[in-house]
Amino acid sequence: VPPGVYDVVGGPALAGVIAHEAFGHGVESDMFLKKRAMAAQYMNKSVASDIVDLYDNPALPGESGSYFFDDEGIPASETKILENGILKRVLTDQRSAKMLNLPRTANGRRESYTNKIYTRMSNTYFGAGSHTVPEMIESIDYGLYMPDGSNGMEDPKSWGIQVESPFAIEIRNGKLTDTVYTPIVITGFVPELLNSITMTGNKVGFMGLGTCQKGHKEQVKVAIGGAALKMQARVG
Repeated sequence: VPPGVYDVVGGPALAGVIAHEAFGHGVESDMFLKKRAMAAQYMNKSVASDIVDLYDNPALPGESGSYFFDDEGIPASETKILENGILKRVLTDQRSAKMLNLPRTANGRRESYTNKIYTRMSNTYFGAGSHTVPEMIESIDYGLYMPDGSNGMEDPKSWGIQVESPFAIEIRNGKLTDTVYTPIVITGFVPELLNSITMTGNKVGFMGLGTCQKGHKEQVKVAIGGAALKMQARVG
């Protein structure tokens, strides 16, 4: 794809990768203790468009990141991380909650009983809005439609992001064309990307059966997803 900034419509799978990689790791509060999370400077501040809500919820039935209680015995419950674009809550385990004087969330997790407990995501996703994917596509003169996401990485300390999509379909005059680009990489600064969101889809979908790795170790099961998003993104 010719490198540049595009109007992009991303499906639930791409939204899920953004939710997990672009933002989720940055609000795992054990990273606050290590002074490795820019999110610590943004509590109760706007970091996204005011139509954006973001959740982590291990209590969702049937998702691969769900559980009845975390590995420290806290019953599973929903955490609303972003509310109308404002960073309201972060994810905690017992140690980080106590040392930072933060509310406890059910996110103390470990790979096995022999491993240390860390703050970890579960099912992380963007909340639903009021638009359909066809409405988002019709609103774009020239841009890209990315129905799927594959993987990504994040630097919580500086909020850099890299998200990959298997392919993108060209949009011209509100319609999909026969031009397909592959592969696709979105890069940028997390708040800049999240503040560019102007539409959110009216349905939430999940991409499950995934695992999340903390650094180079500690794999746990997660699911990612959310509503489709219309945004501006740096693509290359």
